[in-house]
Amino acid sequence: MTHWAKSTYCLAISLTLLLFIPNFGFSLNFTDITETSGVGDRGHGKGVAFADFDGDGDLDLYVSNKGGENNLYRNDGGGTFVNVSDLVGKGVADPGMSMGSVFGDIDNDGDRDLYIVKGGRNEIEANRLLLNEGGKFVDVTKRAGVGSKDFTYAAAFADVDNDGYLDLYLANYGIGAGNTLYRNNGDGTFTDITDSAGVGDRSWSWGAMFGDVDGDGFQDLYVVNGRYPAGEPNHLYLNNGDGTFQDFSKESGTNDGNWGLGAALADVDNDGDLDLFVSNYIGPNKLFLNNGKGVFDDVSEESGLADDGWGKGPSFGDVDHDGDLDLYEGDGKLANKLYLNDGKGSFYDVADKLPQLKNETVRTKGTAFADIDDDGDLDLYVVNWGTSNRLYRNEQNDSKFLKVRLTGTVSNADAIGAKVTILKGKRLIGYQEVKTQTGFCSQQPTELHFGLPSTGDYRIEVLFPSGLTFTGSFSSGQTLSIVEGG
Repeated sequence: MTHWAKSTYCLAISLTLLLFIPNFGFSLNFTDITETSGVGDRGHGKGVAFADFDGDGDLDLYVSNKGGENNLYRNDGGGTFVNVSDLVGKGVADPGMSMGSVFGDIDNDGDRDLYIVKGGRNEIEANRLLLNEGGKFVDVTKRAGVGSKDFTYAAAFADVDNDGYLDLYLANYGIGAGNTLYRNNGDGTFTDITDSAGVGDRSWSWGAMFGDVDGDGFQDLYVVNGRYPAGEPNHLYLNNGDGTFQDFSKESGTNDGNWGLGAALADVDNDGDLDLFVSNYIGPNKLFLNNGKGVFDDVSEESGLADDGWGKGPSFGDVDHDGDLDLYEGDGKLANKLYLNDGKGSFYDVADKLPQLKNETVRTKGTAFADIDDDGDLDLYVVNWGTSNRLYRNEQNDSKFLKVRLTGTVSNADAIGAKVTILKGKRLIGYQEVKTQTGFCSQQPTELHFGLPSTGDYRIEVLFPSGLTFTGSFSSGQTLSIVEGG
């Protein structure tokens, strides 16, 4: 086939594909409110973490910078934030080399504590744990025993033994580095149980996230690995429920050997289990569908998500309120992408229709969805390297949503690991688990957001890590606050 013939053939295919791209409306719109919101951090950004640190009911924002000060922005409502880093305790505005910092209530007192993840090019600095005491932070790293001096890229909290306290996992990077699992002793101290648990991955790790992929009630662990140029296999560790984990990477089909940077666990096909998206810096991105038992099928090509860019920063959320999870991904090579889920197994990039979201020629790092103005739709925060971060307000503005805030009493106070199912009659509308670290160096809120296909009445089922349950009915367009056992 001649070069001209090949070009004509490819053009014909492209035009044909365009005919089959669904028309999503296009009522979806995002407004860039970076300047008016006050969160256009211009540092060498790596990570973003959302949490209500001061207990006033709205979502605050922490930005980790690799060089320069970190910044904690207090949400004052209506889409405006105030930088309070220097007002809430020494160490919050840490001037070191920070990566994927994470919030979690380690002492079950109702306040979100902060673990700052650090590492440097020439000097490795210790990670730090800041205890939240009524909105003020106190450094308790030494007493807690979690001041690791490894080059940590990301951290995740989860209750791996279901004892009601959040444990801590570190994804470490570099030659000879091994990852670390700390068990929370319940008295403000932690014990390194990496070796006995069997999760001391010695690859170059960039991220780690927890979720119950096999449905047995215990938090499993997925670790994202990679190094130039060939990459390294990622690892899936199944939690045996007895303090140990089983390396199930090969058997699960998720041991992707590309250079991974980010990943996210989410139920993209609404079948009640956690699927997996892997964002690769070198090699095509991957989407794996879970069969419910921790075995996955690679559907990257047919789903439309096998992009071969410089993948980084994936975040799932139902931005258009049609009842399925969409995907935003940072791509440092060309432009970021917003993939809408058609609910039939395919994703379509609509960023060309929303060019403000593309951040072209910018090296995006972490990204996260969160309802920052409490109007019921998911807004988007994008961390950029060496240029201003961006905050985009979602203009969906309808009542086809449900937000769920859980509080554990027997389980950990953040209800990390709790499972929430939304039903319409017998039809499953959405399934999510409460988690901490996701994507690349990022944390979305523990407040779960469900888009709904229509307004009306639905049913909710909640399973807490302790095994306690809650069921009830609700009308769309509201926020439910549910206390375990209440």
